[in-house]
Amino acid sequence: MLSFSLITATIERTTELDSLFQSIASQNYPNVECIIVDQNQDNRVQEVSDRWKDFLHLRILHSLPGLSKARNIGLAVAKGDILAFPDDDCWYTPSLLENVADWFESHPEFDILTVGAKDADGVSSGNRWIQDQCEIRPSNAFRTTFSSTIFIRRTAASRDLLFDESLGVGSWSRFRCGEETDYILNLLKCGTRGHFSRTWSIGHPKRDMLSGQIDGSRATGYGLGMGRVLRKHSLSLLAAGFVTYDLARSLIVAAKGSLDGAELCMNHAQGIVEGYFTNNFLQQARPAHSVGATKLSLPETEQH
Repeated sequence: MLSFSLITATIERTTELDSLFQSIASQNYPNVECIIVDQNQDNRVQEVSDRWKDFLHLRILHSLPGLSKARNIGLAVAKGDILAFPDDDCWYTPSLLENVADWFESHPEFDILTVGAKDADGVSSGNRWIQDQCEIRPSNAFRTTFSSTIFIRRTAASRDLLFDESLGVGSWSRFRCGEETDYILNLLKCGTRGHFSRTWSIGHPKRDMLSGQIDGSRATGYGLGMGRVLRKHSLSLLAAGFVTYDLARSLIVAAKGSLDGAELCMNHAQGIVEGYFTNNFLQQARPAHSVGATKLSLPETEQH
């Protein structure tokens, strides 16, 4: 039976984290370790995890802010056959882990599986564009690699790969997203094959451009991250397509009377362009060995 390492970076959330733990415990799948990388300055995570220590194998690590940094810290100690990166505000649907494990057993040619995402009302909230299934390629990776939906078989390639710490929420740069797509694109470059299927889904609140959950600064930051990843992987035509889509969307939204929504779409498009043409952050990226040094100095709490 395949084992799972679920790596969750968390900050400022407790109720949502409690729901995630409940959904994992309800899987009734025996071989699961939950690696929680705590970026808070208080004991809120410990208080939540104490309620679940008799039901889950929990490992509590600590990190400075930075989603990619936290995930790298979790990767350093992960032992499972399958890696996953559930957000602290997502939840796993019933029997998800069993279904994912069965799929990997039946598809040895693939080492990446991504699934759909739905909010509490059953509305698609991530990986919304492809309605059935497909092989993951650079051309569709931005539409099939929502972080909480990713499952990766541990291989030589994934065992050595780290997240780019200049990307993602809380990073030291302005590139506030794209870290998971960058990670998958790097795996694809190594010859790893991935598959997206809407057969299964995770739960996650809807937080897209027009959900009312983000502001202009965040929309720009998301665009910056996307632009940076598009540039890193030489996807110039795709970058042009995304900018064109945002501009067209802003016109449509404005015509429907939502000027605020149109502005957010424009912010995102501006971010893509700026992120794509900003080169200096790649030269300033911190070396991978500094991540390892950080891992060794951090305290850990393990609960069974």
